[in-house]
Amino acid sequence: MTYRSLRWMALAPAMLGIALTSPAQAASFSTSFEASEPPPTWTNTAERAQGVTGPDRPGIPGNVTDTVVAMKTSGENTNGGEVKENLVDGSPDSKWLDFNPTGWVELELGAPVTVVRYALTSANDSPERDPRDWTLQGSDDGSTWTTLDTQTGQSFAERFQTKVYDFANAHAYKHYRLDVTRNSGDDLIQLAELQLSNGQENPPPAPVMRSSVGSGPRGGYNAKPGAGFTGLRALRYGGKHVAEGRAYSYNKVFDVDVKVKRSTQLSYVIYPDFERDDLGYPSTYAALDLRFTDGSYLSQLRARDQHGARLSPRGQGASKTLYTNQWNAKLSRIGDVAAGKTVDRILVAYDNPSGKHDFGGWVDDVRIGPAERQDRAHPADWVLTTRGTNSSGNFSRGNNIPATAVPHGFNFWTPMTSAGSMSWLYEYQHGNNADNLPTI
Repeated sequence: MTYRSLRWMALAPAMLGIALTSPAQAASFSTSFEASEPPPTWTNTAERAQGVTGPDRPGIPGNVTDTVVAMKTSGENTNGGEVKENLVDGSPDSKWLDFNPTGWVELELGAPVTVVRYALTSANDSPERDPRDWTLQGSDDGSTWTTLDTQTGQSFAERFQTKVYDFANAHAYKHYRLDVTRNSGDDLIQLAELQLSNGQENPPPAPVMRSSVGSGPRGGYNAKPGAGFTGLRALRYGGKHVAEGRAYSYNKVFDVDVKVKRSTQLSYVIYPDFERDDLGYPSTYAALDLRFTDGSYLSQLRARDQHGARLSPRGQGASKTLYTNQWNAKLSRIGDVAAGKTVDRILVAYDNPSGKHDFGGWVDDVRIGPAERQDRAHPADWVLTTRGTNSSGNFSRGNNIPATAVPHGFNFWTPMTSAGSMSWLYEYQHGNNADNLPTI
């Protein structure tokens, strides 16, 4: 074969417009982690890590409340988001509320468990709503109940206090019921958490950061509990920052093969957990990262999100653009810094310059692909008039009317409601605590 023939073989594909890419290479990738979609390539697998372990098992030792598959209750504040599911969400910041001085809740477990310990956590306000007298019962079928423990004259000395109760039991029940027969004097009853335990000690945490698919966060201010941002699933990340200084974990999630063009963007939504009493917000030091076939990473390329913040775990935490206990949308035109590269894998990463603390959160609706074209007939059509309306009965983002102003809405004069009330309230401090503002 002559040199001319070899040269023609090399040039012909380009001259004919044929791309020299692998058959598996794609122009886009997306997932919402649903059961119908391909699962992650890796689970709980760190590509590189330092000073991070897996999370502690939440709650009291032997906690089995995460195996609850169904619940029933005497009543709940559905409109205010103070529903029965909040009792098993692992967060004392959410609560169950019944508009009666007594009430009950039933828990069905995925399999029978011999429960010998349980715990109640008081909710955020009105101590008069706390349970005072109650019984804990077990059942094999959810119809015939056996009393396992009875308490009277109980009180909680402070808000978010967890009290633990032990009792003798040798039978594995599938259904458990807390029946509150008296509260502390109010016309309503409330409780933040109900935990069931088999009495066993918790195993030590795993040696790597968690990164696996789960049912979604619980206890969000304005999100459906136990679901993703869209669909029923999301990717869970979390662990313990055990080093005194910097700690990080970059966990592999998906093996992909996506060519980056100038118009390519990365988008996802992220839900950082709020760690109680930690105003450093460690869970916000998290982001998706991309590894390219040339060995480089998106976090090294100074990519920016829609707010102008560095799209890296440390950049996101330092930017203070992520709100905890709610979903945050993130978008970056990665073609500006990575055009011509090929995405080899997707990672979820935590990287914080200081510790020690717990951290965790959720990621959903991951997409790598061409930027979606958005046409607007008039410049005013680009203004987001729905900002501030994502509220619930115990949380408000501020403006609850489609008002628009420069630079992006008024925060200090617009009247608002607490989303659980029809009274108008003054908005003094960013609309995050309407319950304590005076009515007019």
